[in-house]
Formats: sequence, C-alpha cells, structure tokens
Amino acid sequence: PGQNKKTGGRLSNKTILEHHRLISTILAQAEKEMLIPYNPASRAEPPQPQKKEVTYFQPDEIIAIRDALESEPIKWRTATHLLLITGCRRGEIMGLKWAKVDFENNRIHIDNNLQYTAARGLYEETPKTAASVRNIKLPAETMQLLWQYRSWQARQRLASGDRWTYTDYVFTQENGKPMHPDSLTDWLGKFSKRHDLPHITPHAFRHTMASILYFNGMDSVTISKRLGHAKVSTTADIYAHIIQEADERAAECIGDVVLGYRHSAG
Repeated sequence: PGQNKKTGGRLSNKTILEHHRLISTILAQAEKEMLIPYNPASRAEPPQPQKKEVTYFQPDEIIAIRDALESEPIKWRTATHLLLITGCRRGEIMGLKWAKVDFENNRIHIDNNLQYTAARGLYEETPKTAASVRNIKLPAETMQLLWQYRSWQARQRLASGDRWTYTDYVFTQENGKPMHPDSLTDWLGKFSKRHDLPHITPHAFRHTMASILYFNGMDSVTISKRLGHAKVSTTADIYAHIIQEADERAAECIGDVVLGYRHSAG
C-alpha cells in the first residue's frame, strides 16, 4: 500500500489524502443506503498534508533572469516571459492558442490546459478548476513581445511549407504541432545552468508573481483570481508565509513614515 508502481517510490501524502477522501465518500453513501454496517474509512488515519515551502525569486534574481533571456531564442523567451508575468500553470501556457490572445484589449483568455500521460499522449483538458477559466491583463511590453513572436512564427510556417501542421497553438514544435509540456521545464533547467542562475521551474515563476503582488500591497482576492484558484482560502494558505512577511514590511514602512514624521516634527 502507498507504493507508486510506476516509480517504485511512495505516494505523496496529498495523493493518499485524495484517495482516502474518494473512498470515504463512496463508503459513506454505501453506509447511508445500508449496504454496509459502517464506513471503515472513518477509522483510517490518513497522513497529514505536507506543506511545501514556496520558492520564489528575489528582485535581483528576476533582473538576472530577464537579462539572460535577451540572448535566447524568441520562442523560449516569450514562453518564459509569460510564465513570469501571468503566473499561469505550465499546461495553461502550453495550451494557449492565438485565438485566445486579445491584442486589442491587452489580455489573454485561459481556458485550455495541455497535458501528457504515457497512456493518452498529449491531450487538452479544461483548466484545474472553474475559477481557472479567466482573462489575464498583460502589460503593453508583453503584448509587443507576443506580436514579435507571432511574426517570427509566421515566417517559420512559410519556410516549412507542407511540413507545417496548423494547430493555432502559440507555442509549437518546428512542424506546428503542440509541444510536450515537459519540454518547457527541461529548457528552463538547462537555461538556468547555462547562465549560472538559481534552478528555475515553471511553478517558481507562479510563486514569484504572487509574491511580487503581495509585497506591493495587492489583496488575496485579486491575486487568487489571477492565479485561477477556486477559493481565496487556497491562495491565503499557500502564501501564508509571504503574507506575513509582506505585513511585517508594511508595518515597518508605516512606522518609518508616521514615527519618522513625528520625530522630525517634534
């Protein structure tokens, strides 16, 4: 029990908890219908959920990453830029299509998630939760980069001729077909080593965007909507440490302003 047959390692506490909740729900219904005398899952002791420490980049690291991207191919530069600016999940960026890029209103519409499993191969699914279907406003600089990248992709499509398969995906292989989501993670790992940067993952950018917003006074409701969380409590729980740190900085700031003013006025 608790063994992952594919990897030979143990399942995470989160996965075990999800299985326990499902089994418990099924057995609770069976108990209600008097098919079983009691719900045996209620006597189980599932593990406590593991809280992972949120990893995010400091301002100087963001600047170093941004500068290093300038020398990289435009496709990877644009994909990485979107991860940092939007805070989207990897599958949401890989599943983005040009029809969902609104150049007129400077935003993208997230309603597709590109995934891969050995059994199914590449496949599309709706985002993680209903709240994950969302519009994300983008800076003008980001829209300009997307426009430049689209022009580059159009030239690639013409050069490829009949070898190009039109799919409308923003990020594609050299033949126009969708990219494997892992390819972005792999590229970021090599990119960080190539430029002697901290280890970069798509989710680290998601956490970085959230931390930037919190440290600049944005509220959890707004941040939750941008991240596509189903509940604000999820956002607050994940970023509890960052919220506390942001609050401490705010306290120091107001103290400097109020007490500093009082001292100078006295």
